[in-house]
Parts: sequence; C-alpha cells; structure tokens
Amino acid sequence: MKAAIYTRYSTDKQRNSSTEDQERNCCGFAAREGLEVVSTFSDEEISGTIRQRPQYGLMLEAAQRRDFDVLLIDDLSRLARDAQEQGLTLRRLKFLDIRVVGVSEGYDSDAPGEKIHATVKGLVNELYVDNIRFQTKRGLEGRVLKGLSAGGKAYGYATQPVVEDGQVVGYEMKLVAEQAEVVRQIFSLYADGNSPLAIAKKLNDEGICSPRGHSWARSAIHGDPRDGSGILNNSLYNGIYVWNRARFVTNPETGKRTRKPNDKSAWVTCEVPHLRIVSEEIWDRVKARQQEVSRRSLAKQAECGPKARTGAGPKYLFSGLLKCALCGSNFSMVDGYRYGCARHKDRGETACSNNAKVSRRVVEAVLLKALKERLLSVDALKHYGRALESSVEQQLKGHSVKGELVAKEVGDVERQIRRLVESIKAGIDPSLVRDEINRLQKRRDVLAREHAESCESAPVASEIIARGIAHYDELIANLEGVLSGDVAAARTLLRELFGGEITLIPGDDGTLDAKMASSSAGLFSLISKTPGVFTESQINVVAGTGFEPVTFGL
Repeated sequence: MKAAIYTRYSTDKQRNSSTEDQERNCCGFAAREGLEVVSTFSDEEISGTIRQRPQYGLMLEAAQRRDFDVLLIDDLSRLARDAQEQGLTLRRLKFLDIRVVGVSEGYDSDAPGEKIHATVKGLVNELYVDNIRFQTKRGLEGRVLKGLSAGGKAYGYATQPVVEDGQVVGYEMKLVAEQAEVVRQIFSLYADGNSPLAIAKKLNDEGICSPRGHSWARSAIHGDPRDGSGILNNSLYNGIYVWNRARFVTNPETGKRTRKPNDKSAWVTCEVPHLRIVSEEIWDRVKARQQEVSRRSLAKQAECGPKARTGAGPKYLFSGLLKCALCGSNFSMVDGYRYGCARHKDRGETACSNNAKVSRRVVEAVLLKALKERLLSVDALKHYGRALESSVEQQLKGHSVKGELVAKEVGDVERQIRRLVESIKAGIDPSLVRDEINRLQKRRDVLAREHAESCESAPVASEIIARGIAHYDELIANLEGVLSGDVAAARTLLRELFGGEITLIPGDDGTLDAKMASSSAGLFSLISKTPGVFTESQINVVAGTGFEPVTFGL
C-alpha cells in the first residue's frame, strides 16, 4: 500500500529538525508495516490553527486524487490544532477510504473507538493552543507594564534586547533619531494647517522614505483616530504606550484571520516618557485640529442631507476604469470637474510625474462617442446580426418544441377517451367511467385551443430580426440614457464594452491619449431580446476577433 507523510512545526523558535524527527518516526512505522512511502508534505513555521497551509493543501489535493492509501502523521496535533478542522479533514479522508495513523500516540482511523480518540485529542490540542495564547497574552501584558515592547513596529523606534543574568528577558524600544525628526516635522506641519496630502508630497519631494520604505501616502499620515492608526494617532509619540487595541479572530468559514477592535476597557496603557517624540503642546494642537476637521465634516454632511454621498462607491461613469500609463494608478476626480492621476495627487511629483488633467465632461463625451462609433461599425453590426439570428433560432426552436408537446398531449388524451369508450362497448357499466370521460374531454378541448392559438401566433424569423435591428439602433442612439441610470451597473457595463480598463497616456504637450480594447479582449455587439417575443432588453458582451487596439486623443 502507498503511504504519504505529513509533518509540521509551528514557530521559528522550534528546531528545523522537528519535521525531520517526525518524518523519521513515520518512516520507521511504514517500514514495520510494509508501506511504501510515495510522498512527504511538510509545513514549517506555520501554526496548526491556520487552515491555509501550503503543503497541507497539497496533501489534501493528493488525497483527492487517491495518490496514496495511508496518511502517516506523528500525532493528530500535526494535522490541526483546531478541533473542527481536524474533524473535517478526518471525515474527508475516511470518505476517500484513506487510513490515517498517528504513529506516536497510537491513533488509527480504522481502529474501533477512533472517533472518541480523535474527539478527545482534538479538544486537548485546541485547549493547548488556547492556554498558550492566554499565557502569551499575559506575558506580553507584563512586558507592556514594564515599558518593554510587546511586538510590532512603530516608525521612529527600533528595539534592542534586554539581558538579565545572561538571558534575554524582553526587548526595549529606543528612538531612531532621523525618523523621530520626521515625526516631529509631520506633527508640526499638520498643527500649522498643512493637509496630510501636502505633507506627503513634501516628504516625497525631500526623498524621505515611508515606514514601508516607499513613497508616503496621505493615509499613512492621517490614519484613523479610532484605532490609533496613522502617524498622527500613535500615542507612543506622546509618551503613552497602548497595547491590546485589537485582536485577530479566525473566520470559521474562510479560515482567514480578521482584525477586530477591542473595547477600550481591555486596552493596556503605560506611560513611557523616555519614548516621547513630540511635545505635549504640539500633540494637543494636532488633536484639536483633528477634532475641528471632524466637526466640520459632520456639519457639512448634516447640511447636505441624508442623501449626501459618504464614500458609497464611485459617483461618475468612468471612475475606476481609467488608468495612468506611467504608474498604473487610477485616474480619479482630483477636483470638482477633472480627472487626474491619483498617485500624483496623493503622493506628489516624485511618486508619479503625470500631472495631466482632463475634464470629466470631455472624457465622457469622447469615450461614449467612440463607443457608439465602434458599436455601429460594419464588423460590430455583422457580429450582432449573426448573434441575433442564433438567438432567434433558439427561441423559435423552443416555440416549436412547445407546440409539438401540446399536440402530443392532445393525442394521448384522445387515445385514453377511445379506450374508455371501447370498454363501455365491451360491457362495462357506463356510470363507472362517465366522470373520467368528461374530465378527459374537457382537457382535450383546452389543449386543442392552446395548440391552435400557438400555430396562429407563431412568429416569423424575418420579422423578429427586423425588430431586433430596430431595437439595436434605438439602444445605440440612446446609449447615454442607458448608462445614466444606475452608475454602478453602468460602470460594470462600460468595463465590458471597452474590453477592460482604459489607459491614459500623457503627451509631451500636456495632452492625453486614451487606449482601449485589445484584440485579445475582443469587442462587442448588442444582443437585444426583442419586445414581443423576448421578455426584456439587455446588453451583453460577445467576444469577437480582429479588433485592434484603438488610441485617440482626449
């Protein structure tokens, strides 16, 4: 029999030889049992509480293909430290007739009572993780209260080990002078009235790297005061260390970890005056300005009324569909009426040199005109005609099939009536079958009327196609109206009609060229369900060939 081995160890604090020990143990069992080891899967430095383990996933795929008959593990905790995931995996493998053996603990999925063994071990393994988590959290809280680092990185600081009696007992934070000066600059600029966008542009122009080593974005500066994110909201710069603001919870459906904020009562705070970077006066000015900005924003929203937009998605037709050719960022509304490169707007000239801007009305007019011209091209019309003929053929075929079914049922009913009449002639009491004959006669009359009406109303293919062409022309003529309804739906339609995103290429003279639809994406034709035969009007994309990319000026 063929066997596979799965090994795992959790953290980088465990020895790499851990998986080697597990594999050696499993190989010894395979040799004693006469099993042929055909593959080995090993996940290193990955917790058993995580479902998305690379080698674990490959092992399950191999099991699905029946590449092996027996799965060998050192013990069930290597398979998973989540009772639910462990149970699901064991059931999967049992369904595939794959035996699972935990060689160190004596588990065998073919043994009597294995469910009790697996259930108890699964619970013990999960409780073990819970206990480790509790002890780890308790230890981290103790470090925070001593002013030591509980993990994570903050711009402006580095960590160094704290050694007691020759052993590392934790890590303490220390200031990084250059970064601390950048933090002071950010706070001072904001307190003096500069916007996060202006600050980001200034830092990028000065060649100062962001916390992630790239260019600065305004979001990295303003963040969110509610969760302490962003440079302006990190209380550590004010000499107060706040820990346990949030926790990570595993989604039972997807297995992914999700960040959830903790109640403020669960936060652990510690004063660390030696780590203060900005003065109390600057900190208070920044907080006061943030509150004023928030107050004005709420007042403006209240003034605009309940229908005011609050970030509920793009407002304009081409938002999210236009791309900067230089940096790949979106071309978004940079002021009240023009599109521009979002990266240039948010991060300045250093991040992207594309400073070209174009009126929203020009973009919509030119691109919709191009769209209509392409829809009315000879190739598009031919393609539409072929697709419409195919749709009509399918519709008429269905109409014909329905008529045939009705005619067949009429014949079946008439045969039943004849059999009942013959039974009366043979001597059966007429009163026994009179009601059934009456019922069948009524059913025959109804079906006969349906069949006659169907034959009289049968559509003519040429008439349907003529109406379809007229409907096509009407939709093209009123394309702006079709796209002016639901903006979200219209944007989805535009993305399909243009073959994807539209790239805007800046010229040396400050103009922009728009490039859309590659030959591989194909173009489109309108397949319209014709009124009178079809039930609704709809625009769909039909892949075509032979359409070359189109570039034109805005």
